[in-house]
Amino acid sequence: MSREYRQLSFWHASVPDTLKPRPALQGTHRADVAIVGAGYPGLWTAWYLKQIDPSLDITVVESQLAGFGASGRNGGWCSAYLSGIEHWLEQPAKKESAVRLQRLMFETVGEIGDFARQQGIDCHFESSGALEVAVIPAQLQRLREELDHLRGFGFDDSDYEWIDGNRVHDFLRVENAAAAIHMKHCAAIHPCRLVRGLALAVERQGVHVHELSPVLRIEDNEVHTAQGTVKAQSVILATEGYGAGMQHSARRLVPVHSMMVATEPLSPEQLECVGSHKRYCFGNLDHLVTYGQLTADQRLAFGCRGGYHFGSAVRSFDPAASRFDIVRDTLKKFFPGLEGVRFSHAWGGAMGVTRSVRPVVSFDIERQQGWAGGYFGNGVGASHLAGKTLADLVMGRDTERTRTPWVNPEDASRRWEPEPLRWLGIHSRALLMQLADRAEYGNRRSAAVYRKILGALYP
Repeated sequence: MSREYRQLSFWHASVPDTLKPRPALQGTHRADVAIVGAGYPGLWTAWYLKQIDPSLDITVVESQLAGFGASGRNGGWCSAYLSGIEHWLEQPAKKESAVRLQRLMFETVGEIGDFARQQGIDCHFESSGALEVAVIPAQLQRLREELDHLRGFGFDDSDYEWIDGNRVHDFLRVENAAAAIHMKHCAAIHPCRLVRGLALAVERQGVHVHELSPVLRIEDNEVHTAQGTVKAQSVILATEGYGAGMQHSARRLVPVHSMMVATEPLSPEQLECVGSHKRYCFGNLDHLVTYGQLTADQRLAFGCRGGYHFGSAVRSFDPAASRFDIVRDTLKKFFPGLEGVRFSHAWGGAMGVTRSVRPVVSFDIERQQGWAGGYFGNGVGASHLAGKTLADLVMGRDTERTRTPWVNPEDASRRWEPEPLRWLGIHSRALLMQLADRAEYGNRRSAAVYRKILGALYP
């Protein structure tokens, strides 16, 4: 089984860990808090609960092993970006709390790095920032509008710095780079090293972590698995995109898949084509998101595209599938000098998306049940702050974190449409984004039409 887990991604293949699953939950147990899911959200919640009250009895149950899902196989961006925060920033009544939420996200990046150092977790944390690069005129216009927008909320060069086109190559030699925003609050990491180290850290605090324990049902705060039960005062669902089949989270989060590849370690000549030994995270302003980083062992790990499967199915990817060609080709468009580079790994995974396309931290005081998710590909940093916030909510604490707009928002209970409407809606949006990208790269007038349709149908 450990060998199978090695094949999940480059990150799993390279983590210095046996990946031997912990024992499954057996028998009936009592706990103060039961957490479903041993990825970042669940483990951070457990960690911060223990920091508040070390006497708490906490049990974490996981269907596979800690870091099996998005936490172990993402792009390795520990970023302060919070998907959908613009919605709150633009509401006068929520602007102040939204700015506070964004500044808490700035802090969370450094807090994760501090945690890793204090716990002796070598997750290859390098805080070089991220470069959002414009490569065509339409993207350059959006980039300028984005910076103006950010400046209007009080964020300055210490947060987001404008990089002129003639300076972008001082950072990375991205082909046709017209300009970039250097997002300072971002670190490149090895995500599987972090999540596996986090699981060990919570165990050292006395948290019980049970793997190979898929949850069958939750009734009256009793979490039932195939071989055991946890009776808890509070229950936290932290399954993200991998919990769509559970009754409690059906249609609340849908799994949208993304695809990644990793190259062989780059030669000195290939690194010269990239333009830097510094591990900047990078992407451009395509409507269908691109994201990459230079790993600690000098590979490029890069992702884009993906999709949604009918009925919110979560599927594995065949590394040899031709669908990964588009990911490899997209990376080569960033750095054409890498033509001929060898690729060692290809993988995919699911991320959770709420109907509002914004993340949620939710806790019902009366039922003592909570959940968090919907990070839409930005969960490494956001799940840390979400876990810290859930710990506050479970313990009934009023903090600056609990008074932010992603906590119990009005639309937290909004569900996705039933099939086939859900499949049709998600796929039509993806198609429009592809058409908009093609039109923009072709400098066609239809680009404005596609953008207008996207803005109207999917604001």
